[in-house]
Amino acid sequence: MVEAYYQNGWYEGEITLVLDNYNCMFQISSRFLLFGVNQLRHHRTWFNGDWLPPLNLYVTKSIWDEDLTDRMMEIDSNQLEWETDSGSAETSTAGTGNILEESDQKTKEEEFSEGERVEVANIDEDGFNQAWLAATIVKPVENNRYIIRYETLRTGNDTGFLVKEMDSLHIRPPPPDTPVPHQFKMFDNVDALYKGGWWKGIITRVLPRGSRYKVHLDNNGKVMEFKHSDLRLHLDWIDRKWTKPSP
Repeated sequence: MVEAYYQNGWYEGEITLVLDNYNCMFQISSRFLLFGVNQLRHHRTWFNGDWLPPLNLYVTKSIWDEDLTDRMMEIDSNQLEWETDSGSAETSTAGTGNILEESDQKTKEEEFSEGERVEVANIDEDGFNQAWLAATIVKPVENNRYIIRYETLRTGNDTGFLVKEMDSLHIRPPPPDTPVPHQFKMFDNVDALYKGGWWKGIITRVLPRGSRYKVHLDNNGKVMEFKHSDLRLHLDWIDRKWTKPSP
């Protein structure tokens, strides 16, 4: 997880593709942007006057480390197109955080099948993902969009589970069954079950009995208490693969 400098601010997101010349594609909400190495930094959380994880806990690693190298793909960066301020598309290799357009060549087969269990992003009014919620694919529709049925959100009149149309960028398969440790540790990256969804966070305190934890939720800034059974190890879905987050 890194932060990119964009429009006079730092935005949290994930590197989805490393290109040549020290440029990379970076996802902020549903948008894919192109950045240079000098526009990125590691993501950390400021909590109670300290950075989490602590700055001195790890030896700082380049964003071009082995984990990212494993996710590199061969691509002709000269063919990348992005939007300009005028709305037209230009071709360039500069790392300036411009929005990448999807070409017809990127059209893929349907990623998800009818009846498949998935997780869908809970997008807030500012366009940022707050959590991942369990859902089922009802059916695919055109342009890589799907009708999904939530498994935890119900309709306003409580007559059934909420049904919604979503694009594939906001849908992913459920994480693999990863063994949960007998006890989480300080600064573990976790997902916490809250309001029917999985929220990314970090363990800030292990409570005395060891089965409950204080967790700082990244996307809303709250520190909340969770029991062990409501936590899972956090994994990132990048390039259609599940990966462990970098320190």
